[in-house]
Amino acid sequence: MTLDDYFYNGELMKCYEAAKQVTDDTEKALADKYIKLLEEYDFASYPKPTLAVEIQHAERADESYPESDAVAEIRAIKDEEAFSQRIKELEEVAKTGMPIQKAQSFFTQGELFLFAHHYNESVHCFKQAVKESPNKALYWGITGQTMHRFGWMPFDALGYLEQAITLDPKNARWKWNKALVLIQLAKDLQMAPFIANAAITLEEALAVCDEHQRSLKDAIQNTIDNMDNYVFS
Repeated sequence: MTLDDYFYNGELMKCYEAAKQVTDDTEKALADKYIKLLEEYDFASYPKPTLAVEIQHAERADESYPESDAVAEIRAIKDEEAFSQRIKELEEVAKTGMPIQKAQSFFTQGELFLFAHHYNESVHCFKQAVKESPNKALYWGITGQTMHRFGWMPFDALGYLEQAITLDPKNARWKWNKALVLIQLAKDLQMAPFIANAAITLEEALAVCDEHQRSLKDAIQNTIDNMDNYVFS
């Protein structure tokens, strides 16, 4: 694939890494352009997944993951003092726990901030979870999804969604979110290759969507059905 192929398909890290390998003078200008653009979005400092094998849990019918159970438990606490104590414990684990414990704590805090509509804090916590546990697709995916929903730049969101899909290629939600970002880029930049790749990604998302993910399947199909609304001038 060419640098442009990677870029318009939302595979920005692959584009960045490939651009750094370019030595041909005829391609150097384009490569340098991509390097400069993507380094503005911190691609040079992304956490690196390791060779360790990580279990990637599937999304459940209620759109949650096993990693979300702690959030449900904490939100069910009615006593204010008990709630505060549980939050203090979370924060302490984030400071002193093992990396996997820190990551889970940051993820839990991020979801709690999300429910409280504190989106900047939520993204900060999700990014910390990625740093502590860069092999878990959920942490990358939830970061990219939250960024896309709440006003971050498309290239920020795509970078995280790309890593989520690389780690868990059968997760339909991350593919759907990637397609939504590509559609946004197609609208914002009026570049047809983005919409073409969005259509392909939506079909891929539909193909790997499990039967129990009924609402997600409907959302993906709705996006496909409305693709014709994105007309270029």
